[in-house]
Amino acid sequence: MGFHRESFARPLGWLRHLAVGTAMLASAHAAFAQQALVINTDRSGTGQKAAFNKIVADFEAQNPGVKVTVNYSDVESYKTSIRNFLVTSPPDIAFWFTGARMRAFTKRNLFEDLSGFLKENKLTDTMKPFIPAVTDGGKQYMMPTNMTTWGFYYNKQVFDKAGVKVPTTWTELMTAAGKLKASGIVPFTIGTRDLWANSLWFDYLNLRTNGLDFHMQLMDGKVKYTDPRVKKVFELWADPVKKGYFLENASSYGWQEGIPFLSQGKAAMYLLGPYVRTSLPAEMHANIGFFPFPALDPKMPNYEELSVNGVGIPKGAKNKDLAKKFLKFFAEKDNNMLFAKGGAVLPSRIDVAITDDPYAAEQFAHAKGAKGSSQFYDRDTDPDMAQAGMRGFQEFLQQPDRVDAILERLESTRERIFK
Repeated sequence: MGFHRESFARPLGWLRHLAVGTAMLASAHAAFAQQALVINTDRSGTGQKAAFNKIVADFEAQNPGVKVTVNYSDVESYKTSIRNFLVTSPPDIAFWFTGARMRAFTKRNLFEDLSGFLKENKLTDTMKPFIPAVTDGGKQYMMPTNMTTWGFYYNKQVFDKAGVKVPTTWTELMTAAGKLKASGIVPFTIGTRDLWANSLWFDYLNLRTNGLDFHMQLMDGKVKYTDPRVKKVFELWADPVKKGYFLENASSYGWQEGIPFLSQGKAAMYLLGPYVRTSLPAEMHANIGFFPFPALDPKMPNYEELSVNGVGIPKGAKNKDLAKKFLKFFAEKDNNMLFAKGGAVLPSRIDVAITDDPYAAEQFAHAKGAKGSSQFYDRDTDPDMAQAGMRGFQEFLQQPDRVDAILERLESTRERIFK
């Protein structure tokens, strides 16, 4: 009985096909296994966390085989950890502040250039007012996620009981504070253990007194802290400090710990952001009103503090294409609005309308009505300068008579940093 070569050729060919098929399956399995996205974020407040979790779940549902891991952290811890993980174990997506805070990392080439991504998805148009905040050297390194407005939050019942009206000028604000102080109410609650909260007072007084251009020159290290115009800001600030209008022992409290004084009626006002509302139960929101920082000079345009938050792709990210796919999804109108509402902040798209939230609509109008804006002291200036400045502001609130020594120390720091 003879043997035919074909009888062996078939099984051998089958084995070859099997081997190829197995390799393809292994390759497909490897590709499937690589569809993992890691996101690090400090947006851990209850509302915004819930909103982001929904966005992530919707993205996973639309992209079978993709698994998204979100690492949440509180803001203060995140400020420290991001300095490490961007270098040692970068995620695929990282949330962060914009402005000088972002540029501290882009200078070290730690964020991916997103200029092309933003342009391709027409986000440079729909997010146009906020693009400068994510730009360094003409390139964009983050995608704006939301905007935060700042101003005075006040207890309406306390105002009514004391016969105080919402002030529109600095003189009216000081008059109201004097009346409240006389009635046994702390005019301004504040917590400076977290240094950043106190910066709003300096920023707004400088904007209202000297204008936006001067303020940004100071932030860029081009103006001395011993400049008479800067001293004028501290002279204005010293008046309410010396009159005891601020919460005593403010450095003993974190910014959140200053809120109960307002909600309980022990204090009347808090110069802060929407976190005042998000830190309180919904039933208390109706008693908390808002007004912009009052005018000092009627001829000075209403420059405002508008802080832009963003999200970027670290240079060392493993899945950059998938990260861009997620960012595109995240930027969609509905998701942009959902995320903003979750954090009681404002969307980063200007082509949306806020119709179901009078408070948010008021804030959006407040932002759009600004003639210009800065972000925030620790976002607009060099991080090391910001740290020194904020410590100086904290000391000033405790010991206003030390203003000259504080400003001389800040000037020495400026000279060292901005060589």
